[in-house]
Amino acid sequence: MADFFDLDGVKYKIADLSDNGRNILDKLTFANLKIHELKNQGALLTKAKNAYISDIKTEIIQGESGIDFNDLFDE
Repeated sequence: MADFFDLDGVKYKIADLSDNGRNILDKLTFANLKIHELKNQGALLTKAKNAYISDIKTEIIQGESGIDFNDLFDE
C-alpha cells in the first residue's frame, strides 16, 4: 500500500490517520474501485446494446425486403 493518499489534490500521510481513518480510507478506495469497474461494465453493455440494435435493424430490413444481407457480403 502507498504511504500517501490524495484527497482533492492534497497529499496526506496514511500513517497520520487513526485506525478509524484508515478504515474509512479503505472503504473509499473500495468505492472508487467499484465505480471504475461499473463504468467499464456499463461501457461494455452499451457496446453490446448497440450491436443488438444493429442486428435487429438488419433482421427487420431482411424481413421486409426478403434480402439476406449475409449472403450479399459472404464470398
